[in-house]
Amino acid sequence: MADHITVCVCTYRRNLMLAKLLRNLALQQTRGLFTLSAVVVDNDPAGPARAEIERLRSELSSLEILYGIEPDKSIPAARNHALRLARGEYIAIIDDDEFPPPEWLVTLYEGIRTHGVDGALGPTLPFFESPPPAWLVQSGLLDPPRWRTGTLLQWSQTCSGNVLLRKQVFDRDGLRFDVAYRTGGSDQAFFKQAMGAGFRFIAVDEAPVYEIVPPERWSKNYFVRRALVNGFNARKYIAAERRAIKAVAAFFKSAVALLVFTISAPILFCLGPPVWMRRLEGGAYHLSRLAAFFGIELHKKRDF
Repeated sequence: MADHITVCVCTYRRNLMLAKLLRNLALQQTRGLFTLSAVVVDNDPAGPARAEIERLRSELSSLEILYGIEPDKSIPAARNHALRLARGEYIAIIDDDEFPPPEWLVTLYEGIRTHGVDGALGPTLPFFESPPPAWLVQSGLLDPPRWRTGTLLQWSQTCSGNVLLRKQVFDRDGLRFDVAYRTGGSDQAFFKQAMGAGFRFIAVDEAPVYEIVPPERWSKNYFVRRALVNGFNARKYIAAERRAIKAVAAFFKSAVALLVFTISAPILFCLGPPVWMRRLEGGAYHLSRLAAFFGIELHKKRDF
C-alpha cells in the first residue's frame, strides 16, 4: 500500500492565504507513491477559518481536510494540536502564508527515500504580489540560507516552514514542540532534540515553497522587531544546554558584535539602506540576546 502524508497547517486570521495554500496542496503530484490529506489548526478560539474550510472542502473534493481549534495562542501549541490530528507514515509542515509548487511533496519524499534519512527540509523563497522596495531586495534580508541537496543539516540550520518528516520522529520518543518558545524558536528546539535522539535530516534544494511577503513586512521596523524576538529566543537554546563555557562565549560574542556595530553605525548608515538594514538587524539581534542574559525581553509580543 502507498504511504500517506498529512500536511499540517497552523493558521491565524489569514483566510485568503490559507485558501491559496490548500488549493495548491490539492494540485500536488504523487506519482502513485503516497496519498495525501491536510490538517488545519486555527489558532484563534473564535475559529475564523471554519467557514472557509467548509467552503474549500466542497471545492477541493480530492483533498481531505481536517479542522481543529487551538485556543492557546502560540505556534508550538497549534503545531502539537495538528500532530494529534495527523495520520499516516509522514508529516509535512508548511505555514499558512506559504504555497508550494506541484512537485513539492514528491521531491521531499523521494529525497528521504533516496538518502535513507528521517526528514527533508526545503528552502522558503520570498514571493511578492507587487514590486517591493529596491532596498529590501538588495539587502538580502529575506533570502534564505540554502544547502546542496543531500547535505546533512545541523539543528541551527533548520526551520519548520517547509519540511517532511517520518512520523516516527514524533512517535518513537513522544517528541513535540516546546510550548516555552511561545514567540518562535520551537522548530529549532525540536530539531535539536530530535537530532540528539539520533534522527537525521537533509536539505532538498529542489523542493522550495514560496512565502507571501505582504507590504506590512516591507518596513524597516518589521526587521528590527523580528531580530529582537529571535535574539531573545536564541538565548533560550544556550540556557537549555546548561553549559557555562558556551554561555560565557555567547555573551562575549554578542557584546563584541554590538560594540562593533555601535562604533561603525554612522559609516554603515551612510552606505545606504541595504547595508544599514542588514547590519541594524544584526545589532538588534545581539542587543536582544545580551538583554536576555539578564532576563530582559525587549520585545515580548510576536506581532509580525
